[in-house]
Amino acid sequence: MFIVSLVGTNRCRRFFVVALLSLLLTGCALPALNLITPHSGYERTADIAYGDKPRQMLDLYHPDEALQGAPTLIFFYGGSWQEGYKGGYRFVAQALSEAGYRVVVPDYRLYPQVRFPVFIEDGAAAVQWAVNAGLATDGLVLMGHSAGAHTAAMLALDERFLDNAGVSRELIRAWVGLSGPYDFLPLSDPDLIDIFGGATGVPHTQPITFVSADDPPALLIDGLDDTIVRPRNLPNLAGAYRQIGVEVETHRYEGVNHNDTVASFSVRLRDRSPGFEDTLSFLQRLQK
Repeated sequence: MFIVSLVGTNRCRRFFVVALLSLLLTGCALPALNLITPHSGYERTADIAYGDKPRQMLDLYHPDEALQGAPTLIFFYGGSWQEGYKGGYRFVAQALSEAGYRVVVPDYRLYPQVRFPVFIEDGAAAVQWAVNAGLATDGLVLMGHSAGAHTAAMLALDERFLDNAGVSRELIRAWVGLSGPYDFLPLSDPDLIDIFGGATGVPHTQPITFVSADDPPALLIDGLDDTIVRPRNLPNLAGAYRQIGVEVETHRYEGVNHNDTVASFSVRLRDRSPGFEDTLSFLQRLQK
């Protein structure tokens, strides 16, 4: 009886994981990965206010076994600047915390309530909170997936945002972009046109506009089967970095789509792409 029950349970688990994979292929189930993510490796302090607006809240993950000299990671989720919530990305924070890193995952204001650059300003305010909370002793690494990678890039490259928040960009040890848009003009989607100020856009909405010789190092990752972010984004930004001699590491994966790069942070989906392992290798080289 016990054996039959166990087999049935294992079959149910396999079916559940397969169902999740099917949803991921349609791009609509990243937060569901929390259902197959263990509650281990961290202690979470949830719903910390970093501003006075309802969505200016963040979660802080403390690793059970912290790495010495490791930077604090601030992760910005994606969602076309229109959707997403911090609790949906526990699977990312769990993976990084279990590896020994403190992780901050902020919410930020979304369209149509706000437009560019308000969500970037919210990101800068979250960074300011981390600095004021004493989390930048060993520096910070900004990370993001999709629209969140755009936020991480803008904060790392356009120093005006951190300057306005009273944060020195020297605290940013590096940044990591997963499937990010960095050079995406012109625009055709009506919502994106509204968000960024016109079909041809404005250059100051594009991270590539701000590449300079004193930028922090970058890790850029994407999948060659990405149908959401144009394939030119990563090589264009990496080329601009290399042209002026700034350190950039790139990984482009065959057979990997837009969400696979971040889905690989889930403990049960590491085979979706090498994204998590390549990110860990990059982070480990930053330790003091």
